[in-house]
Amino acid sequence: MLRFHLVTDVAELGAMRGAWEELMGRSGMNEPMLTPDWMLAWWRVFGAQGRSLRVALFFDGSRLVGLAPLLERRCRHRSGIVFRRLELIASGEDQADEVCSCNLGVIAERGAEADVAHALAGALTGAALGAWDELVMPAMRPEGALAVILSRELRQHGIDARIEVTDASPYIPLPSSWEKYLSALSASRRYLVRRSTRDLEAWAGGTLTFERARTRAELERAREILLRLHAERWSADGRAGVFASQRFREFHDEVMPAMFERGALDLAWLSARGEPIAALYNLVWNNKIYFYQCGRRVDLPKGLRPGTVIHAFAIRAAIAEGRHEYDFLDSPCQYKLALSLSARPLIELRAARPSVNDSARRAAELAAHELRALKRRVLATWRAAAGSLARGPADGQETPRGEPAVAQGDPTIPPREARERAASERAVRQEQKS
Repeated sequence: MLRFHLVTDVAELGAMRGAWEELMGRSGMNEPMLTPDWMLAWWRVFGAQGRSLRVALFFDGSRLVGLAPLLERRCRHRSGIVFRRLELIASGEDQADEVCSCNLGVIAERGAEADVAHALAGALTGAALGAWDELVMPAMRPEGALAVILSRELRQHGIDARIEVTDASPYIPLPSSWEKYLSALSASRRYLVRRSTRDLEAWAGGTLTFERARTRAELERAREILLRLHAERWSADGRAGVFASQRFREFHDEVMPAMFERGALDLAWLSARGEPIAALYNLVWNNKIYFYQCGRRVDLPKGLRPGTVIHAFAIRAAIAEGRHEYDFLDSPCQYKLALSLSARPLIELRAARPSVNDSARRAAELAAHELRALKRRVLATWRAAAGSLARGPADGQETPRGEPAVAQGDPTIPPREARERAASERAVRQEQKS
């Protein structure tokens, strides 16, 4: 039986940094947005907004085998009902400040996932984590059986718990060479990459320069380029962009240098005619590249795609460095689908205790929740969406703050129930294999 310990003080959680990172290395959840650098920086910026730490630690003897990075906060439904929500650290911000952390979840040592899920369910259904009405665990990858086991055990205790597919994450399993990557693309998408690069080189007079921040001085310059080009990109659509949020900027002002010092940040920019025309904010972790943010000039001649081209340069560099994967994280918009070779679902676990307050809140929320779920869930599989790209996507057809792009009129989109059932069956099969 695992030993449970509740952490409610950020200094105590920070002191667990070493054991925390060692656990990540022994788990299947070695993700950059689950690191102490990311989560503690998030807490310092957002934690004071009525949130309380509820981090659950699970030990086998003296060895940390599980960590559930939870917090508690009071929420008010539009009907005026106040309820207590448990949610994952690095989630649940106001939309204007949203960091859009991805690949979140409970960290468990390989082989101990079922024991950690059982112990966490016991802590949730007992009094160990305090009183709560709702549990929300968003933006999780479905690999492993922990979420399925946790959901099942909560239901056995009379708690309404369900798992829903809410988004898709396009990615590239990187081959050994650039030519092998191009050959793995469909003919139309291979043409898009080559034509986009050729056209931009022709406009630039034959010279495109791909630069990356290697020193602290270059980091500051790269950050300035990114923020300027990001604001320019979104101002063209009459929006301010995510860096307009003070809390969003404060978070990245803290997390960027921390990740840079450990070689986990890759800020890059593409220059033509002596001026930056596109910028990327990528994370580097566990020999993978994670695309997080970007910016680009919008005053270039029509038909040029600097956003597509800078990704092509970054993908080529990742292959040359022997990286295993290039992950576009969430929001499968067209330019991500054009460059990716596969996609994986992202899931959310949501549970509600049978309390008077929660019953009233859920009754009032039902219609609105169904509408939000309709907007959130995956509207196209990767193959169906990629198949619509024969004409080539417009460059930079991204959506702000992680909103999924909509593929219009695709008859191959499966109904919601089928997708949810398929995701659940996949997770159950993975549980049976473990």
